[in-house]
Amino acid sequence: MSRLWGTTALVATLMMATVPMASAQEGTTTPQQITIAAGDLRVALDQLADQFGLQLIVQGDLSGMSSGDVSATLDARDALQLLLTGTGYQFEFITDDSVRIAPVSSGALENGGTTVLPEVVVSATRSRRSIKSMSPSVVVIGRDQIETQMAKSSDITNVIRNTVPGFMFDDQSLISSTETFRGRDVQVLVDGVSRNTPLRNTSRILSMIDIAQVENIEVIPGSNALNGDGATGATINIITKTGEVGNNSFVVDGHVTSYTDDIDDSFSPSLTLSGSGGVGAVDLAASVTASKSGDAFDGYGNQVPSDAMLGQGGFDNAEDLNLFGKAGLTVAEGHRLFLSSEVVRFRQDIEYYPDLTTDPVSVDYDNPYLAQPLEDESQYFTGGYEYDFGKIGTGDLKLFYNDSYKQAARADYHASYNPALVALANSGAVEDPLGQSVIDTVKYGVKLSTDTSLDPVYDGLTLTWGGDLTHDDIKYRTISGRDIGAPMEQDGKAVFAQLSAPVTQFVDLSGGVRYEKYDLTVKDFLRPNYMRYNAGVGQAILAAAQYTGGNTTYSAVTYNASAVVHWTDRIDTSLSYSEGFSVPDVGAYTRRAGFNGVPMNFSALDVEASKVKTYELAARYNGPDFRTTGAVYMSTNERGDTFDASTNALSQQKERIIGAELTGEYDVTEDTYVGALASYVEGRYDSNKNGDLDSWLPNNRIPSPFRFTGYVDSYVWGDLNMRFDGTYTAPRTKIDNKKVKSSLVFNLMGNYPVLGGTARFGVENIFDASYENPAASALRGYSVAGHGRTVTIGFRREF
Repeated sequence: MSRLWGTTALVATLMMATVPMASAQEGTTTPQQITIAAGDLRVALDQLADQFGLQLIVQGDLSGMSSGDVSATLDARDALQLLLTGTGYQFEFITDDSVRIAPVSSGALENGGTTVLPEVVVSATRSRRSIKSMSPSVVVIGRDQIETQMAKSSDITNVIRNTVPGFMFDDQSLISSTETFRGRDVQVLVDGVSRNTPLRNTSRILSMIDIAQVENIEVIPGSNALNGDGATGATINIITKTGEVGNNSFVVDGHVTSYTDDIDDSFSPSLTLSGSGGVGAVDLAASVTASKSGDAFDGYGNQVPSDAMLGQGGFDNAEDLNLFGKAGLTVAEGHRLFLSSEVVRFRQDIEYYPDLTTDPVSVDYDNPYLAQPLEDESQYFTGGYEYDFGKIGTGDLKLFYNDSYKQAARADYHASYNPALVALANSGAVEDPLGQSVIDTVKYGVKLSTDTSLDPVYDGLTLTWGGDLTHDDIKYRTISGRDIGAPMEQDGKAVFAQLSAPVTQFVDLSGGVRYEKYDLTVKDFLRPNYMRYNAGVGQAILAAAQYTGGNTTYSAVTYNASAVVHWTDRIDTSLSYSEGFSVPDVGAYTRRAGFNGVPMNFSALDVEASKVKTYELAARYNGPDFRTTGAVYMSTNERGDTFDASTNALSQQKERIIGAELTGEYDVTEDTYVGALASYVEGRYDSNKNGDLDSWLPNNRIPSPFRFTGYVDSYVWGDLNMRFDGTYTAPRTKIDNKKVKSSLVFNLMGNYPVLGGTARFGVENIFDASYENPAASALRGYSVAGHGRTVTIGFRREF
């Protein structure tokens, strides 16, 4: 299969090369002609900073805030004042060329000031809806928040976990199987296009997305079907950067990370070059990130196994290259063509196998890894047309093509956790040296979304409508090309309609329906023979057998409805009902054909889409110096998709999950605020399918029932921003003899303006605590150590 490597690399490189460099800077006190078009406030501030040679330090989140036209001769102070008037933000010159942008203090508000709340818009709902009209549990993580947390980690999973309650502790590996939200699956979108491959879960999604290309992150908790299958726990939409004509910039961002237990062997550098801007009707954005990592260590100073979870791999001893490019052409007012591409190349060269007999799992230095490396070679293309057809509506038509090749590491034989290995075709007692698994997927399709105003019917009434056509092609093979799961193809068709309207100034109502139909073809294949080792000697345990495929059609009709009540300017509540669905991991069924009674004929499998219903009550208070949100929820389904690692089996059964989430922030002073995130989740299911919820969900669904994160963020010595946080995860003891231990980890990070840029430092696990990673330990059922203390030092400069 063509990897399209050279073409896409050239496209991204040319995009970066065509981004104009900023012009020479002038003094901040000398008046200059300022010409800034109305639009995004952060973009306007960046353009102004670029013109005067300023370094901006933003405290707070400017996502979604707008500025008006500016065309005048002004110095830097007057221009900043003009842009920030009415926004609720103020500026302060810390040095001659460093400016802090921060919310107006509560004292200023009490003396007559007013704050205009940012109009944050969420697009993951297939429309552009104000976040104020949605449940208070919906979160948008802006670029300012992302850059602040990048001082500590460049992992998107880490940023989301530290910002949104309900997202489980990450397992510090490449796999996303434990990235559950409210005990259920997460659908990951990039610019509204799904990265999930539900017919055979590739398990590497968020970990392969370069944070340098991200503008903001939308998180919608709860089940949701507006973007198709997969969002039974939450929808996460990654919005990538878009160039802005007249705001040309080039950014150099580099950092190094090391574990303090062995700085030399763990030394890990990373460098990002990015640019954005535009000329005339063309807007451009591009980035290139290259990184290399060394060994990883736990809190005791012991090296962490590179593949502690049997084939899933990790971030250590790896090389990573990510190329991103986006170009747009405005052909007329309200009409824009666009094309974006992303290329991922990841390789992990594992040195030793893990020793699963120790507690926790350790490196087996007597068992060197001699198999093929773990690799990821993926590319994603999205093109489309944004339009404004007046009364017909505004919206976009997207065409996408996703091609991913994800090669697992070889997992060594273990009688309990990996009891069967692929054998040679002509010798059932000899392991196939190229038996590592590869998930090779191609997904392409079309997405149409349109917002049509129905003001003549009712003032503010909007109809959002559209549809999707998708095609999935899944191949599940060994490196040598032998099928280990059935090749599958699936065609999907969907239509949806959503109505939303304000009912007076106090209530926003929304509701809709989506119909989805899938035609699935599961092809015949020869399931390979399997072997095991007995006292080091190979034995045949399962002969090759013909698997009979088949065809099936299944569909899902899903509904949603919500009411948001604005009691005052500061207090909102919401009551919502939503449905989402997921399809079972059919590829996992076919790989296990013949094991533990799993049938060898697809027609014997009772596979259906699992519809999840979520009921949520949420509230929000946004005061001058205190902000808080809270939510309680229950999600139910009649046919779950539970995989139990202890029995190596998949099942569909009745489930119920309940939970609660709480966030809060308090401004102690103008320069310091404290905050916390807390979440509780627990669930049961019908293990024997008699209608009663008789068993607790397994640990791989709910590794910990309670998580709490507390933090303090402060500016010290004027312009040094520091953040200290700690996360506690409670133990889970619901499953007999499978206790997941508690953990407590503290972190520190800081940002400091210097040399026209920002110096960063971060310390994860600052006290070098030894703990068990709850998510990783829950996945396989044995103890996996969490990572020890790491120190990150970096520098970012925008030109």
